[in-house]
Parts: sequence; C-alpha cells; structure tokens
Amino acid sequence: MSKLDLLETGQVRAMLQLNQFFGSGRINPRMEFHFNVRPAKNLKLRLDDVTLRLEYQNELIGEGRVVGIDVRGEHTTVRFEVVTSHRLLRYITDGFTSAVVHLQLQASLSGVASFTVETNDPSGPQSPQMVDDPEPGKWKVFAVTSSGSPLQLTCSEWYDNVLQPIRNEEFRYLEIALPRGDSALAVEWKSAVDHLVAAEKAYALGDDPAVFGYLRAAIDSLPSAPQHIFDSIKDEKKRKALDDLLKQAGTFLHVGRHVSKNGQDTDGTFPVDHLDAAFALDLSRVLLSHFSLLLSAERMRTSN
Repeated sequence: MSKLDLLETGQVRAMLQLNQFFGSGRINPRMEFHFNVRPAKNLKLRLDDVTLRLEYQNELIGEGRVVGIDVRGEHTTVRFEVVTSHRLLRYITDGFTSAVVHLQLQASLSGVASFTVETNDPSGPQSPQMVDDPEPGKWKVFAVTSSGSPLQLTCSEWYDNVLQPIRNEEFRYLEIALPRGDSALAVEWKSAVDHLVAAEKAYALGDDPAVFGYLRAAIDSLPSAPQHIFDSIKDEKKRKALDDLLKQAGTFLHVGRHVSKNGQDTDGTFPVDHLDAAFALDLSRVLLSHFSLLLSAERMRTSN
C-alpha cells in the first residue's frame, strides 16, 4: 500500500499510510480510502479541514474531505470518501493493458491542519524543534501540502475492491466520449453532436418520436454520409462491416415512427414509446462515440 506525507512548508507533520480502499454506491459511485495517520514524534495533530484530491492521467477523478479529526498516537484511521462517476471509473479501467501491473492514482492533500507539541519524554526519541513551533500546550494552524508516491493498486484489487461492489445487476450507466484532441473532427462532427443533444432533450421532455427524428438526422449529418463515412479505414472488410452496422442502425431509426423532415408529416412503420426512445438514444451514443474515436485514431495513424 502507498503512503502520503502531510507537510507544513516541507516539514513532515504526519504520515498517512493507505490500509484499505473500496467502492460503494451503485447509482452515484464513490470510493473510500482509509488511511492510518501517524503524527510526527511528540505531536498532537488535528485535521481541521483537509481534502484528498485524486487524479488519473491528468483527469480529476474526485475529491474527499475530512473536518475536525483529532489524531493522537499511531492508530488513528481517517476515511476520505471520494465521489466520482461511472464514466471516470471506466476511464481508469480503460488504462489497464496487458503491460500494466499497477494502476497509479496521483494523490495530494490540501487544506488546513493544526498541531501542538507534547512534553518530550526524556527516555524516548526526541522530535526536532523548529524555530516557529508553538510552545508546549499551544496550537499552531498551518496550510497543508503533501508529498509521496502515487497510490498503487493492482488490477485485481481495482476490480474486487472498487468495480465489483458498485456493479448493478439491473442497470448499466452509459456515457459517451468524443476525442477532444482532434479539433478537425470536433468541427466536422458538430452537427451530429448537436442533433444528439437535441435528441437527449426530446427524450427528457417525453417526445419519443422526436428522439428518432433527431438521431436519424445525426447519422445523416456525419461527414461524407451516407456512403463514405468510413473511407479512411484501410481494412476493406472492417470498413464494410462498419458501414453495414451503421446502415442497420439508420434503418431502425427510420422505420420507428417519427416526425418527417418537413416537420409536419409522420414517417416510419411502427409507433415508438419511451423504452424504444431510450434504446435508440443509447444505441446512437455508443455508435457515435466509438465511430468518432475510431476515425480519429485512424487519422492520427495516417498522419504519423
């Protein structure tokens, strides 16, 4: 397990040793990190308002906060609860490859703490005294910083302790990602993303036929639609399979009853309900997300 040093302007005031972590919450997931806090010799420590910040590959995963925790001796456990999201947990999990042995979460501490110097025990080890340390019995408030190695978790620990407890056997929560680093794709796909946003709004308002109309418009507005969307994919069989997949999705969206392009008539062969709209929306999110990531990666490979 990993540790963090709690610092006051470079001086170690306590060491936090990670001894347990786990996930909880199936709808609004959170991670709990339990640290054993060991103050420096001859110090009593109070965590007045301290925040633990977690990052992974420059993305903020979440923050946890503790207030008014008295730390005495070497056996005080402090629990930080870090609220996060299913999308961020998936982002971390996506970072695991066959070459990755440990997941590394960047951890840092900030906030306010205070300490007092206890009377030294002549028979025990002495704590070094700093010029601005308080007199014994008086408390000093200081701004918290930290140092230490990243929190290291194995793949099995990540799955068993975090992912498994937050699994929901009835629901899976879906968010999509578009490649933000590809500025050209962001411009080219703007219309499709705008139609997707309009479909999400229609779904929230209960306008299920409009969901189908907007999603079909999203596919139709993809660059080089309908026949040349995947022209940059070099593998002919893969390109054809992707074309067929998108064509089938477009057919489903078209035959579901929806408002026509003129905004007055109704197209489609079967009536749609809210469950149909939810399926169409999730299907389109997955396709648009992964198609955009696929095309962006293909473009990067070609340009290198």
